[in-house]
Amino acid sequence: MSKILSDIDKQIARNHNIKEGYANYWEYYTDCLRRLDLVIQIQMERNQTFHSDHPLDQFRGLLVSEEEVLQLLSDSEPFHDNKPTERNETVAQLQQQELLIESRLCFSDSELFIPLKQASRMFNLSIYEEQCLFICLALELDRKYEKIFGYLQDDVTCKHPTVDLILHLICHTAEEKMRLRFLFAPNSKLNKFFFKKEEQDAKSSLLTKALRLDESIVAFLLNPKQMDHTLADFMEIKLPTATLIPLLLGQEIQSKLRSFATTYHDEHNEKLHNRFTFYIWGTSGNGKRLHVQHFCQHLDKKLIIVDVQLLREKGSGFAASLEYVFREAILQEAVLTFRHFQALLTDEEINRKYLQKMIEEIKQFDGFVFLLADRLWKPTDLNREQIFIDIELAIPEDSQRLLLWENYCCDYSFETGIEWGAIASKFRFSPGQMKRALSAANHFAKWNQLDKPMITTVELHRACYAQVQHKLDHKATRIKPRRNWDEIILPPEQKELLRNACSQVKFRHIVYGEWGFEKKLSYGKGVSILFAGPPGTGKTMSAEVVAKELLLEIYKIDLSQVISKYIGETEKNLHEIFQEAQYSNAILFFDEADALFGKRSEVKDSHDKYANIETAYLLQKIEEYAGITILATNFSQNIDDAFMRRLNYVIKFPFPDAEYREKIWKSMFPPEAPVDQDIDFKFIANKFEIAGGNIKNIVVSAAFLAAESKQQIGMKHIISATKHELKKSGKLLLKEDLGEYDHL
Repeated sequence: MSKILSDIDKQIARNHNIKEGYANYWEYYTDCLRRLDLVIQIQMERNQTFHSDHPLDQFRGLLVSEEEVLQLLSDSEPFHDNKPTERNETVAQLQQQELLIESRLCFSDSELFIPLKQASRMFNLSIYEEQCLFICLALELDRKYEKIFGYLQDDVTCKHPTVDLILHLICHTAEEKMRLRFLFAPNSKLNKFFFKKEEQDAKSSLLTKALRLDESIVAFLLNPKQMDHTLADFMEIKLPTATLIPLLLGQEIQSKLRSFATTYHDEHNEKLHNRFTFYIWGTSGNGKRLHVQHFCQHLDKKLIIVDVQLLREKGSGFAASLEYVFREAILQEAVLTFRHFQALLTDEEINRKYLQKMIEEIKQFDGFVFLLADRLWKPTDLNREQIFIDIELAIPEDSQRLLLWENYCCDYSFETGIEWGAIASKFRFSPGQMKRALSAANHFAKWNQLDKPMITTVELHRACYAQVQHKLDHKATRIKPRRNWDEIILPPEQKELLRNACSQVKFRHIVYGEWGFEKKLSYGKGVSILFAGPPGTGKTMSAEVVAKELLLEIYKIDLSQVISKYIGETEKNLHEIFQEAQYSNAILFFDEADALFGKRSEVKDSHDKYANIETAYLLQKIEEYAGITILATNFSQNIDDAFMRRLNYVIKFPFPDAEYREKIWKSMFPPEAPVDQDIDFKFIANKFEIAGGNIKNIVVSAAFLAAESKQQIGMKHIISATKHELKKSGKLLLKEDLGEYDHL
């Protein structure tokens, strides 16, 4: 502490053999207790007039005598000097003790941390307020003060100092005592931050109110390194010396944070009282907390992190707990951070009340506040002196995600052939989600091969989907893809289009990332496909093949849960579907989509108008969605032409001719099935002009017939099953149609 000592300071220091300052704050407290003893001694000397050798002294505090009342009325000056000689000696000792304390403080190391002085400095307390705190703290340092305070207050049951006693101890005149009553007003700093909040008896006056330090304040003043235990359930403190994970992304944001805060702090300190609120929002795992930790480490400040969801569980204790949090941040000179802030951003009345309390505390806090949430928030009632900056931490782009995957995967063992670019393209993950996915994949690998776990592509995808939390199953049904390219029977042109669509997902990290097309497109980076063709021609099967090829989840949208007769409800349902799908990049499969998105008609009534709005809204959501959307229709002529032009792929599924029907017939039988050699695939392919869906039904029915008769699946079972299948559509199977197989 660079302070020049006065001659008297140095003389007192020499008289007390003081060559050094305080080694710790306990030495300072010890000197302050000695000072308090002298103050109390002076007060006792004042009281001797009333109590010296009085016959009723044994009833002191229980009985007020007439003589005492008259004495009180006749003494117009409460601080009248009854024994000037003795008291002057005590006063001189008090002055010497005060000078001693000041001298030792001057000699003390500038890094010496004294909790009481820290509290006084951070809350800008006056010397009177600081003395009030120490008088109350004395009870925690030495139990003798319980008896002393009871004696001074004529009430042995009152072990804590009252407002009246403290005013007598810290004031020198009656006028000063009257003037300093404001220190104990309900809205004073002492009452708000330091004293225990207790209900005062309505019949008692302010002067008779007993003052107790809040437990957390006592804890800080006695052991500042120990966090307030009442806050431990929802709060943690991070030291700036902690080792941090390096920032792989967002260095520009971190640099702007540091520069902005430093510049504004220097230039506008007087005007703005250092009131900064940074609102950082984005998907969980995007590094919001990590950014704040790097910021605090740069400023060499402690960081207090509060979980708003856990704090909210305090219920009626929310307001008091919040005040304690801000008090702790002031005492620790810490940057204050509230995570899961979105817990307060709902329309519930109680949350609005909590949010208003939060804003009130932020307005009064001189320091840095970070609010971390998963959505954007624009406050309207922060005052003009509060600097509010919102920062979005968006999901990394494809090329950035690839960089992160390749960086994080170094800690694990993988099978050869994993395409990290495809993984980065398919899963729009935050860095935190990537880490959790890799950890989960490693556990799966250990479960499957404990000796030498090697993470496979299947295990990695399984782990990735385990990180995704969505509610698509409320309005859609998940399809488990089982089909592969060999099982789908389509002309080469259609298969080529399907493969091209898959490639657009597999290699988007190259096109959009490495080749820079990301900068050219603000939306429309997903893949939209229309499957058009008669029923049973393989549209659903093709959707399964795409899903299996890309190892993506596929959800078939339940149109009954989407279409609504109420205006605006269909759009709301569509919004929810695409909103949930973005978390997993799942394939959305709209079967019989023409029922929902038909041709836009001429507007003749309000129904036509809103039907056209629904169609336009669907197209908008498809273009915004970064994943794959598949629309299937039996009647392509029912789909609006303008709608079709804005789709990436339109794949028409032709009705299979005899050649393709034969391939479909053969592909329907699993290798394990007992198939009789008498099945004439060429005959049934030429004779029965049916689609793949009908063929599947016939093969399955024939298999059950064969199982019932304990025979191999033969021609007679095929003929019998075909007869029933055709009958469903009103067709009859005549003998002449069967030719040489009419006997079956």
